[in-house]
Amino acid sequence: MPWRLTGFCLLALVWMRSSQAEAAAYNPGGQPPYAAAILIEASTGSVLYAYRPTLPRSPASTQKILLELVVMDYLAQGKCRLTDSVTVSARASRTGGSQVFLKQGEVLPLEELMHAIVLPSANDACVAVAEHLVGSVEKCAELMMARTRLIGLDDTYCVNVNGLDDTPEGQGNHTTAYDLSQIARTLINTYPQVLEWSSSTNLPFRNGRFMLHSTNKLLNQFEGLDGLKTGYTGRAGFCLVGTAQRRGMRLISVILGAPSERIRRRETARLLEWGFDNFNKAPLVLAGEPVAHVPISWGLETAVPVTSTDSVFAVLGPGQERQLVRQVDVPEAQSAPVKAGQRLGTLRVSLGDSLVAQIQLVAAQDVDRMDLLDRILSIF
Repeated sequence: MPWRLTGFCLLALVWMRSSQAEAAAYNPGGQPPYAAAILIEASTGSVLYAYRPTLPRSPASTQKILLELVVMDYLAQGKCRLTDSVTVSARASRTGGSQVFLKQGEVLPLEELMHAIVLPSANDACVAVAEHLVGSVEKCAELMMARTRLIGLDDTYCVNVNGLDDTPEGQGNHTTAYDLSQIARTLINTYPQVLEWSSSTNLPFRNGRFMLHSTNKLLNQFEGLDGLKTGYTGRAGFCLVGTAQRRGMRLISVILGAPSERIRRRETARLLEWGFDNFNKAPLVLAGEPVAHVPISWGLETAVPVTSTDSVFAVLGPGQERQLVRQVDVPEAQSAPVKAGQRLGTLRVSLGDSLVAQIQLVAAQDVDRMDLLDRILSIF
C-alpha cells in the first residue's frame, strides 16, 4: 500500500503528520503502474507522497544525476573547469547503450560532455568525464557512493558511472526512490546551474555540427518543468526523476520501474500536478520581520523588536495555514544593555496538537544602557 506523510524540515527538526487531516491522498488508481515512487518539496525536504520509497531498484540512467553532482562538486572546488579539454579514451569510445559516438582520441570541452550526459543521456560521455575527473570509472563510482553517504544515504550502490546494467542481477547498480529524491534535491539546491542544462530540449554539440536532443518528453509539455533525468534498462524499467516549479514552490518526483515511456511520463505529470494542487509553501516567519517587542529597563530605547534570523517555511495542505497557532514566549522585561542577535525568546508554531516549529527569537538591534544623567533626564 502507498504511504504518505507531510511536513517540513528546519535544521534537524522534521515535523510529520498523518494523512487524515491533510489534503486528499494521491490515488494512482488501484495498484500503481510503477515499482516505486516519491514526491518531495525541494527546499524543505517534505515528503508529500511515497510508494515503496526504500525498495532497492536499478536506477538506469537516473544514476547520472549523482555523477552530475560529483562533477559540480569538483567544479566548485576548482578541481576542474567547464572549459577543460577532455580526451576520449578507448574505453569511453566502446561504451554501449545511449551514446554520442565518441571516437578514441577525440577532444571535447567538459561542458559539451556534460550537455551530452544531461540531454541525450550519453553513456560514453559519462565514462570520458569520469576518467577526466579521477582517472577511472571505478574510482569515480566509489566517489559517487561516498557522496551519497555525505547526504546521509545508505541505499545507493554504484558499479559504474552511467547506470548501465552490465553486471549479473544482484551485483549491479541499485538505489531507491527516496535516495534519488535526496540526490536530486542536493544537486538542484546546491547547483541550480544544472537546471539551465536539463531545461533545454536541444543543445549544439561538436562545435555546432550536431544537435543534442533531450530524452525528457515532458519539457515544454508540463507547466514549470525544467528537469531532471530519464532512464531505462530492461532490468530497471522506465524511470524518471522530474522537477518543476510553480508559485515559488519546487517539487521533485521520482518514478521507478514504469512499464513504458508513456506511463512514466503520464505518472510524473499526474504526481507533480497533484502536489501543486494540494500543497503550498507558506512562511511561518520571515527573517528580520518583528514578531514581538520586549520592554527594556534602563535602556536608551523603551523596547526592542525581536525577530528570527532565518525565514522558516512549512509545506501545508488546503486550509492548514489558517489553522496554525503561534505562541510567542518573550521576557516581560529585559535589562539594558542588549546586543543585536541576543536571544530573547521563542516562537512556537502548532497545528492542532502537533508542534510544527520552535523558532529562536533574537534582538533586532543594540540597545545601550542609560547612565545616571540619562536616567534623571528621562524622569522630566
